[in-house]
Amino acid sequence: MKKNKSVFLVSFVLAATVFVGCEDSIDKDNAPIPYESIGGYENSDEVAATHLISKFSFDGNLNDSKSNITGLEGMNVAYADGVKGNAYQGSSAVARYAVGNATAKITALNDYTISFWMNTANTVPDGGSPGQGKGAQGIFSIVRPTEFWGGINLFLENPDTANPNRLRLKLGVENGRTGVMWKGQSVIVNLDNSLNTWVHVVLAYDSKTSTINCYTNGAPSANVGGFPFAPAEGVVGTAIWYADDPGTYANVKNAPKYGAFQMTGTNGKVVFGNHQFETTPPLNNGSQQDWATSYAGLMDEFRIYDSALASNEVSALYKLEKDKR
Repeated sequence: MKKNKSVFLVSFVLAATVFVGCEDSIDKDNAPIPYESIGGYENSDEVAATHLISKFSFDGNLNDSKSNITGLEGMNVAYADGVKGNAYQGSSAVARYAVGNATAKITALNDYTISFWMNTANTVPDGGSPGQGKGAQGIFSIVRPTEFWGGINLFLENPDTANPNRLRLKLGVENGRTGVMWKGQSVIVNLDNSLNTWVHVVLAYDSKTSTINCYTNGAPSANVGGFPFAPAEGVVGTAIWYADDPGTYANVKNAPKYGAFQMTGTNGKVVFGNHQFETTPPLNNGSQQDWATSYAGLMDEFRIYDSALASNEVSALYKLEKDKR
């Protein structure tokens, strides 16, 4: 018995010595095995890095790592687990939003990309009466104090009762450029079977082609509508905006395109998690609307670029953020 115990003890010491030796070698002498690059990028911040002008990770705070949106003051703001670290947590019970200040890099956008993750239940029909979490839910707006709509407005549209499992993410913009007759334009990304799960959405406007390019989970969105003369079944990925009435989806009237985007009437304010007219008091000259409310879901990794990301950049961004890089 004594002999067996001695052998066991010697074996244990030898094994421990080898283990510690290996551990020391790995930690101190060898470089860690690097991640495989995705699209030529090692992490998400490398994608179109020179064009990234705002980034919110919502890791327990409302800090823009690019400092072009500052001084955000939150109303009942809360956080939860996100895609990477924490996420902004909306509410279906209490109004939550934040108002801050934006530099000219935000309020003077021409080409742009908005990218973020969201996880939410569907909106609820407003039913003609106000209520938190009912109706169209505001996500982000660039404020115009003398106008009903902001320069850029991102929100969940009222639900499609015929498609209860469909989220309707809407981007509405207001172009103040001289010569643009149809100043207000919009697009809706119809997201089927995406309730209560994380989904990555990118909306990129290219002023040279007047196209709004929409991506879902790194690929062109399957069903894009909500723009003038959009086909009932929607289009895949890309919609064209016109500066005047095109007559049909094929532009039989040869209308000029939307072109350069100029926000006018902005005051350097932005709002997260709400519409500009739903804050208390409203940030514009309007008033709160029964059909609208603040955002009730989760939001993470919110980014703004001053360029229209290419499809390969969008794909890489999605994969890198999904990989928590």
